[in-house]
Amino acid sequence: GYTVDRYMRVVDRIREAIPDAAITSDFIVGIPGETEAQFQRTLDLMDAVRFDACMTAAYSPRPNTPMASWDGQLPEEVKEDRLRRINDKAQAHALES
Repeated sequence: GYTVDRYMRVVDRIREAIPDAAITSDFIVGIPGETEAQFQRTLDLMDAVRFDACMTAAYSPRPNTPMASWDGQLPEEVKEDRLRRINDKAQAHALES
């Protein structure tokens, strides 16, 4: 599986080999059971990597999918807040590029 350390090693290797490479990622916030601490670790990773661009979305349950019936569904307000926060950070980092 992925760890932050492993991911950062991959990012570092890319940046060493291709200094002008754009690093991008996709993020889905507010999945069932996501804690504020877990979300904060995502924001911390974003600070460490400084992605050039990010695609983001708030989780929304889809009929007949396993995750739709998981415990810990988050309120829409929490998902909207986390999406706003991650988008603010992504935009700030993109402007640095």
